[in-house]
This record gives sequence, structure tokens and C-alpha cells, in this order.
Amino acid sequence: MHLSCNKGLWMNKLVKEKESNISEAIGVFRQYCSKKKMRYTRERELIIKEICTVDGHFNVDHLFSRLREKNPLSKIAKTSIYRSVPYFLDAGLLRESIADAGHVVYERMLGRFDHDHLRCLGCGNIIEFCSKDLEYAQKKICEKEKFKVLWRTNVINGYCQTCFIKQEPERS
Repeated sequence: MHLSCNKGLWMNKLVKEKESNISEAIGVFRQYCSKKKMRYTRERELIIKEICTVDGHFNVDHLFSRLREKNPLSKIAKTSIYRSVPYFLDAGLLRESIADAGHVVYERMLGRFDHDHLRCLGCGNIIEFCSKDLEYAQKKICEKEKFKVLWRTNVINGYCQTCFIKQEPERS
């Protein structure tokens, strides 16, 4: 019983954090719309709410599918998402992440930590990791070059263990 109580508290904390991230994102975008003299629409709010629930990377097709699945009566079109993404990028809610063969993916900014990526060229899996040493080295390089960092994204391309083993006979 002790474990289930802790699990319940932990789940409540996660739900509250997500709700807080959604409220913060909506507030940021409302301010952005006001500053840019744009209309704040219900469609964009639904998109923002969905972005805040996605863990990891996503593309517009993935986001559109999730929105349609959760809001079947909604009339959100994929073009609405494509038109809104540049505003979300400019407002600091999203950033472009790992692009591959012309396919751009995004990740949300609010409620996320600075991280780097390992991308498997075999299966396409993306592993996020944090490295204080790498972060420190990049910071020192930027200081030396007098370069102001807005954000950083590193991608190390290679093969995960499974894909590497599958390709092993081809290399022999």
C-alpha cells in the first residue's frame, strides 16, 4: 500500500507539471500574439496543448494524427499546423531538432532540459542524453569565440547495438 500511495502522489505531481507547462505555454503564446498583433485562436491553443503532451521529437504529420485522434470533431487541418509552427518557433515554444533527408522534426522547449542526441542510421531511433562535460566544452568554445548561444543541438550519427550487429556480416 505504501508503494501505491507514493505512485499516486508521483502521478499527481506529473499531471500538475504537465498542466503547469500547458498554462505557461498558452501564456507565452498569448503574449506573443499580443506583441505581434495577431489573433489568438482556439485552433492554435489545441495545437499548443498537444505539443505540451508530446515527449520527445515529432513532425507535423505525427502531431496532426494525435490531434485528430484526441479531438475527432475538431476541424483542425494539417495546413493550420504548418502555418502555426513558425509562430511557435518564433515564440520559443518549439525548436527544430534533428532533420533527416528533408524531414524536420520538432521538440518543445518549455519544461525540457538541454540535451544532445544519438541517432541510429539503421532503425532511426533517437536517444537523448545529457553530458555536463560536453556542455562545459561547448560553453568554453563559445566564450573563446565570443559567440552568444541561444540553444544547442548535437547529433551523433551511428548505429545502435542491434543495428550494428545486424550489419556485421556485411562488413566482413
